[in-house]
Parts: sequence; structure tokens; C-alpha cells
Amino acid sequence: MVSKIYPWEVSLTTFLLLIFPFLLFAQKQAVQGRLQTKDGKDVAYANVVIKNRDNRVVSFKISDAQGNFMIALPDTANNNHLVLEIRHLGYKQVRLSLNGQDFYKIILEEQTIDLSQVEVKSKPSIRRRGDTLSYQVSNFAKGEDRSIGEVLKRLPGIEVADNGEIKYNGKSISSLYIDGDDLLADRYVIGSKTIPHGMVKNVEVMQNHQPIKILQNKVSSDQVALNLVIKEDVKLKMTGQAKLGLGLPHQYDSEINGILFNKKYKMLNVMKGNNIGEDLSLDFTAFNRSVILSTIGNERPDALLSTGTVGTPNLPKPRYYLNESVAVNANNLLNLRNGLQLKSTINILVDRNQLNYNGLSDTYLGEDTIHYSERQALFRHPFLADFTLSAEANKKSHYFKNELRFSYSGDRADANMFNNGAALNLRLTSKVRDLSNRLEYIPELHNRNVIQLTWYVNYSNLPQQLFLQPGVNAPILNDSVAYQSTTQSVQTPTWFNRLSLSYGLVKNKVKQHYRLGVLNELQHLESVLRLNQDDGRTLAFAGSKDNDLQWSRHRLYAEANYEYKARRWETSLALPLAGQRIGYKDPYFMLVRNQYQLLFNPALRLKWMVNQEDYLSTNYTYSNHMGNIGGIYRGAILTNYRTIQVNNAGLQERSSHNVGLQYNFQRSIAMLFMNAGLNWNKSIANTIASNVVNQNISQTVLLPLENNVSTLNTHIEISKFIFALGSAAKIRASWSTTRYNQIINNELFPYNNRTFSLSPNFEARLWSWVSFNYRATRTWLSSKVITNGITSVLPEQYMQYDDQHVQFVFYIGKNLFVNIAGRYQSIKQNNRLTYFFMDANFRLKLVKLKSDLELNLTNLANVRGYESYHINANNIWYSLYDLRGRMAVFKYSFNF
Repeated sequence: MVSKIYPWEVSLTTFLLLIFPFLLFAQKQAVQGRLQTKDGKDVAYANVVIKNRDNRVVSFKISDAQGNFMIALPDTANNNHLVLEIRHLGYKQVRLSLNGQDFYKIILEEQTIDLSQVEVKSKPSIRRRGDTLSYQVSNFAKGEDRSIGEVLKRLPGIEVADNGEIKYNGKSISSLYIDGDDLLADRYVIGSKTIPHGMVKNVEVMQNHQPIKILQNKVSSDQVALNLVIKEDVKLKMTGQAKLGLGLPHQYDSEINGILFNKKYKMLNVMKGNNIGEDLSLDFTAFNRSVILSTIGNERPDALLSTGTVGTPNLPKPRYYLNESVAVNANNLLNLRNGLQLKSTINILVDRNQLNYNGLSDTYLGEDTIHYSERQALFRHPFLADFTLSAEANKKSHYFKNELRFSYSGDRADANMFNNGAALNLRLTSKVRDLSNRLEYIPELHNRNVIQLTWYVNYSNLPQQLFLQPGVNAPILNDSVAYQSTTQSVQTPTWFNRLSLSYGLVKNKVKQHYRLGVLNELQHLESVLRLNQDDGRTLAFAGSKDNDLQWSRHRLYAEANYEYKARRWETSLALPLAGQRIGYKDPYFMLVRNQYQLLFNPALRLKWMVNQEDYLSTNYTYSNHMGNIGGIYRGAILTNYRTIQVNNAGLQERSSHNVGLQYNFQRSIAMLFMNAGLNWNKSIANTIASNVVNQNISQTVLLPLENNVSTLNTHIEISKFIFALGSAAKIRASWSTTRYNQIINNELFPYNNRTFSLSPNFEARLWSWVSFNYRATRTWLSSKVITNGITSVLPEQYMQYDDQHVQFVFYIGKNLFVNIAGRYQSIKQNNRLTYFFMDANFRLKLVKLKSDLELNLTNLANVRGYESYHINANNIWYSLYDLRGRMAVFKYSFNF
């Protein structure tokens, strides 16, 4: 029987997870006292700070108008190792050890201050100046930290995801600057993982960041960026690290990097190689690239072929990633005297990995259930070579940038598999060629208005070939005659061009920007499905012709943007209007179409500053979107070993309404951050996918029927630095519901999917020699048919997922760290699956030798298999993956 989610269970779990961090540290000690001078005068508003033996701040207060203070401490604090510091301008500093007494009467001695000689030696941990928030790194770093990324995870208000993406108060950052220079562009993971935190003085969060200087105070921005302020004493020489790790069974991990950050020249060059499960492709992730391409209208065709239905387990990748990887990541930047900045980026990756998988899936069809079983050993050989050259001049009088990028990447996947008991060998090869150039020029005119010229041109192609042996699905593909092999080839070369010119009237309260532009796109989809017979003949698939589809899209557009800012209000309105012609033809199907559309996609955004730090914003967008070449081809394509895709509809048209409401709350000095949001989206399309499913193959056809999809989601996220714990406590909760339609075997199924997730995270220094970190995620998922108006009633699907991570760090002296981590996972569907992983890390810092010795022990419980469930609509998947098992790696690192 399927387990259901009861409201009381959700409420109780939510309540316990919310109060757990606070119950753990609810019992407090208090240090009280009064500050006076020798003549009995009260000393008001003095800084009263309590530090531990490592000189880290445990808690602090400011004395009141009568000189009184009271500071709460966790009951685990040992007063014998705590120091009380009193600082006040005009008085000598007082520093004394706490001895456990209840009340301290402290006499301060006045001293004369020569203001011209004042030097600020102790700055607050966090400070705000306008829209910039600055964290002092040394006040958040711990002895076991190495990279700046490890410190970023501890900063209140900042979140670092497992893939390296950085967010500030719920919003993804646009760039990670290094002393004001955008060395890494959108691929900043390599920087956060490599740059030692000891090089960084401050981490600056720049809100409402406008990166183009000439547009500052002329074009508003809601971007958030981080800037790493480098210490002056490390700018003069190149630093780096060499690392070599060897282990069992047959493990290695190596790295060498070079870092130089000065005003004229910056470099961050890294070479890595490992087989311990670290995915080096994450270092090349460009988090905002897809959004940028979508904004300019360059929506490239997706890959049409795949190896099948194998997903990845919900585990950190090093648990299951059987790899042999080598990567080079070279980033170099040169600032010339005339203000021109030259930058080059070289990314190279060669990888080989393996995934062993067993799967079962059930597709419910009311009166019937379709069962699939498969076993697959997948071997992949991905590669990447990416080169970028750019020249940029970013001045207050003008802006110029030209960026040339070439990328060549691909993958070869080989799989030995059993599909419903039948043996099958599979090979999929993919190669991507991508060449683009972007030119942007913005001068300021004599009347202080600006013009902006932007030109982007791109060529890309993704040829793929799928080879299957023996030939699959003979009853459908080959008139029930067994045959030797199947070959499916497809490619879609694409040319894209966008040119625009805009004029900005920026002197008045209502800033106006008018843009004219043209967009051109040419594509050619070619596909060939061939059946290789046992007698040596090669036959075309008789059930469909090949595709020879030519596509063109031409758009002429005009756009008006208005911005108004007065006191607490900020408003922006975009009114884009475009005339578009789309033409496509395929002589094999006598297909010739020309469609003309008038597109109007307005967007409105309102922002109200509640106070200096908090704001409430709302937005509305209407999008009228046309489909692409991937939805109109008529010839059958075997997209994987058990799915045939064809289309029987015209060009897809989809209109969407999106409404959002967000509240952003900040108390920088108190280090309290919160964001909450509500978003609703309704999309109406003129096509719907129809699936015909049997025991051997799934056929998908795009039909000309109206399809409505609506989504409502909400979230709240809180981050607070708790001085008594010396770290931040964070919690996030989210809920979403989606309604959509599916047609399966000619029957309509309206579905409603719901998800609720709760994620607490906190860290605490229990004693001076041990710290504790707890992270957890609990997720409830449900999927059910909305029964009104349909003939079949399908079972409602439920699943509950728990992931809890506990970590202890022991400080043995100043230079020896022992890290013990445990992770518990539970997946509940019809039954419950539970897993426990345990890792250990021992690290010794040899300060005089500038070296580290490290021993990593992973998967000490030797968990070799991982089972999981996944639900969606009328499908449920069961998966079993092979894991890496127990490993031990000894590493030596030398810092130069």
C-alpha cells in the first residue's frame, strides 16, 4: 500500500527541524558587568567583546548609557579559556581573563588621542556602504579552511551549492570579481575552489550592480556580484600549490596551480588529474550562459539522440563517479595603461568514466501497466576544448568589448545492456562545434545621452550518431524480420545573427531607451535512419522518410524601455514589439510553410524600498514564444534504443503569463538575512505530446491540441550569524504545485504534481577543540491524476526523501585537524530504503615547510550499491547504481 503524507507529520517534522538548532544551544551563561572611570563616571557605549583562546569572537555587546553590559554565552563555553576585551575611543584597552564570577566591575583609564595618528587595527566583521556589503574574511575563516569557497559557505546571507553556484540572499551572482577585474567571467567555480582564503582581505557583495561604468546611474540593474579584495602584501609575487595524492585501490589525485593578482596582470592557471571521483567539468560551468543566450534569442536545438533513460543517483558525484580525468584551466588578464583590458581563457578536459546501472519502471495506463527492465554498463569519453579571447575598455566616457569564442566538445558513449532481457550493444557519438563573436560599443554623447551598438554572430553544429546492435524493435522497424544493427544519424547546423542599435535619454527622471534591431537564424536538420540486414544490405526505415528540413527565422524588432526612480520607488517597463517570419520546408514530405507573427512581450517590475536595506518587489511578464525546428520535423527519429519521435503538428505557439512577488529583508550589522517569494506561471501551447507505449518501445507524436500548464511555487529562506556559535544558521523551505496534461495510448491524463522541501543548516563551535555542522533536506513529492472528466483512475504516487549530514572537526593543537563526517539518507515509497555513509579526513599543516599532509578515508562503511525511486505523473522508476566503495588517499601539498 502506498504511504501517504499526513499534515501532522509535515507540521511536526517542520517544527522539530526549525527549533532543533535553537534547542541545542538554548541554555545560556551570562557575563555581566559595569564600566566606570576612576572617579565613578559611567562609560557608555563601549565595545565589550569575549574571545576564545584562538582569539575568535564568541560574543559581543555594547555597554548601555549607564555603562552596564550583559553577554549571553552557550553553556558549553569554558570560562577558563575566555578573554574579555573592552575598547572605547579615549580610554585604554582592557583585556582580562574570565574566572567564572557573576559580576565584573571594570575601571577604564582615560588617554589622550591624537586623531592624526589613529590607526584602525580591528574592523567589524561586516559593514555596509551604499549597495555594497563587505565581509572581513579573517573573522569568518577557520583553521581547517583552505580555499575562499570554504569560507563563503560560512558567510551569513551567502549560499554555495554543491555544483559551486553562489547565491546572495536567494539570488544567483552574475560574476566573481578579483580586485575589481572579471578574470573568470561566468565560470567562477575554479576561483572559489583554488584561491586560498589567506589571500583575500574582504568579500564584497555588490547589489544592484551595473558592470558597465558609462551606464551607472543611467540604466538600473538588479544583478548581484561578488568582489574578492586581495591583500596588498600578496599582490607582489606569484603563489601557487602543487599537490600529489596516491591511494588504494589504485587511486591518484594531482594538481598544480599558479596565482598572481596585481593591478596590471592577473592569472589563475590550474592543471588537474584524478580518478577519485572529482568531476572536473564543474570547473567550466557557466551558470548564466543559458539565460544570456535565451535573452538574445539564440535558442539552440537540443541534442536529439541519447543513450536512454539512465539518470544519476541523488548522491555527491564522488560516491559513484568512476573516472579518469585531466583538465587545464588557464585564465590570464592584462590591464594596459590606456585602459584597455585583454583577457584569454583556455579550458581543456579529457575524461573517461563508467556507470553501472539496473532499472525497473512501471507506466500506469488505467487498465494496464507497462513494465520495463534494463541493466546497463555505460562507458563515456567526453572531451572539451574551449578558447576565449576578449578586449575590453570600460570607462566612464565609453565602453567597448569584443569577445571571440571557439568551442569544440563531444562525447563517445558505449553501453553493454539488457533491455527486457534482450542483450544490446549501444554506441552514441556526439561532437559540438561552436564559434561566436560578440561586439559591443557604447559612447556618451555631448548631451550626456548614450547610444549602444551590439552585434552577435554564432555558428554551431551538433552531429550525432546512434549505433545499436543487434537491430532493435524488428516488429515496428523491420516488418518483424530480425536484422543485424540500427544506425541513426542526425545533425542541425545553425547560423545566428543579431544586430541592434539603441539610444538612451538618461538626463530626466524618467530614463528612456529605444532600440531597433534585426535577428536572423538559418538551420538545416538532416537525419538518416538505416537498418543493416543480416545479408549485408542497408535499408532505409520503410515507415518514414528521412528528414531534410530547412528552417529560417527573421525578426525585425523595436523596443522601448522606461525607468523611473523617486525616493523609495523604482519602476521599469519594457515594451518590445517584433515582426517575425518563420519559414521551413522539407522536399521529402512536400512540406512548405511560411508563418508571420506579430510578437508583443511586455514586462513590468516595481520595487519599493521599505527602508535602507529591505525591499518589496513585484514583476509581471507576458511571453509569446514560437517553437523551433525540434518540434516540426516529420520524419521518424530513433532518439534512443526504445523511443521513436515524430511530429504531426505545425509550429508550436506558446503564450505565458508570469507574476512574481519577492520580499528581501536584511540586517547587515546583526547579520540577519531573509528572502521570501511567491511565483505563478500559466502557459498555453497549441500542441501536446502524445505517447504510445507498449512493452518494447515508446512512440511520441506532437499533436495539434491545446495544452495548459500552470505552476505555483513559494519559498522562504533565513540566514543568521549567531555570535554565541561563531557561525551562521540557515534554513530554507519551499513548496510548489504544477498542473499539466499527458496523452498516453490515446487517453488524456490531467496531472497535479506537488513538492515540499525543508533544509536546515547550522554550524557551532562546541568547545575550543571541536566544532559541529549539521545539514539536512527533507522532501515530500506527490503526483496524482485530477479525476474529473477522464475515464481511468490511476494510483496516486507518493515519495519521501531525507538527507542528513553531520560533521565533527577536532582541533588537535594548532596544525592538526581531524574531520569525521556521516551522512544518512532515507527514501520512502512502497517501502523504505536507508543508507549511511561515513568519511574521515586527517590533515597536518607543516607551516615552516609550507606543506600539508592529508589522509582521506571515504565510504568507510563500504556501501557498494545505491537504490532509489523517482516518480513523475503515471511513471515510477526504481534504480540501482554501483558505488565506488571504500577508498584511502594520502596527499602531499606544497605551497610556493
